[in-house]
Amino acid sequence: MRRGRVFILLALILLLGAAGVFIVLRGLGGGGQPAPEDITPTPIGEAEIVIAAQHISRGSIIPQEAVIVSPYPADYLVETMMTDPGLVIGRRARMDIGRGVPITQNMITERAGDLLGTGSDASLAIPPGMTAISMPMSRLSGVAYALRDGDQVDVLVSLLLVDVDLEFQSDLPSESLFLFDPNGNLLTAFTCRQVTLEEGTLACSSGETAAPIGHVVTDDETGQQLFAGPIGEPRPRLVTQRLISNATVLHVGEFPLPGEEAAPVAAVATPEPAAGAQPAGGEVAPPAILPPNLVTLIVSPQEALALNWALKARLDLVLTLRGPNDPTVSDETDSVTLQYLVENFDIAVPLKLPYSSEPRIEAAPVQFPLVETTPAPEQ
Repeated sequence: MRRGRVFILLALILLLGAAGVFIVLRGLGGGGQPAPEDITPTPIGEAEIVIAAQHISRGSIIPQEAVIVSPYPADYLVETMMTDPGLVIGRRARMDIGRGVPITQNMITERAGDLLGTGSDASLAIPPGMTAISMPMSRLSGVAYALRDGDQVDVLVSLLLVDVDLEFQSDLPSESLFLFDPNGNLLTAFTCRQVTLEEGTLACSSGETAAPIGHVVTDDETGQQLFAGPIGEPRPRLVTQRLISNATVLHVGEFPLPGEEAAPVAAVATPEPAAGAQPAGGEVAPPAILPPNLVTLIVSPQEALALNWALKARLDLVLTLRGPNDPTVSDETDSVTLQYLVENFDIAVPLKLPYSSEPRIEAAPVQFPLVETTPAPEQ
């Protein structure tokens, strides 16, 4: 009997201990599932913005039925978004607004004269402080049509220099005139109109017989004085220099107008078929590919002024193509003249000989035309 009581007491002790452990664990939050209210997510804040309920055309007055208020996540709200429909209704649209697009402050205006467009895509490629200018281009001046948008180029300029009269700005030598008073007295100075020999020396004097304009020179070998005068027009002096360094090609050819497809441009033009000729197999001939005759460059404002002056002065301009990321763009260049070529490229000046070759050489042969001509379109 006593042994049975001991087993009963032990069983009660174990039950009481298990109950105590269960109560302690529940109080500490272990072993049990959280209440449903503990796992409910916190709602994200929302705002209300004005969006287009239908397509709104640029310049039109926005009616009430064209906009609605829609919920929008507060975390993504931008300060330029319109939240009050009363500030949108009755205003004008500055641009085309598609259906479902959030309306911002820059999309609407109160003034009809403030309907500016969004600008061209080309202007987006111009860095701050730079500008774009166009210039003519041919196959010789445009690197044989190798230029493409984004290339880096230099612009070379060549010009012919002549001596001019400082006051008249006309070619030298200037024409000289005699001015006499009513009594026949000479009022003005003069140049050599008549040359006389006085005591073995050439001298200039006035007279009825007019000699060519010129001056007295002394021959280096004989020491004899000679009267030198010009034969023909004075020769201009050619010089070439780099005008613009490392300009960026914004576009090759003409920009298409709004609603116009861009004309195909390639390195060479597709030859037109002969009159009356039909494509083989009845196929439709592809459109002719026209070579570009313009190029638009991104330059600094000062370089744009220099290039514009060169264009107005009808100077010869040539483009040269650079490699991408060329580190030598800041290298200085020397102006090239006839003297520079002779002194720096070991060009020998031909001696005057008592014999020559036949036939007589008047000009160096040219392998390509220096001036390109475009045939007139057929009427």
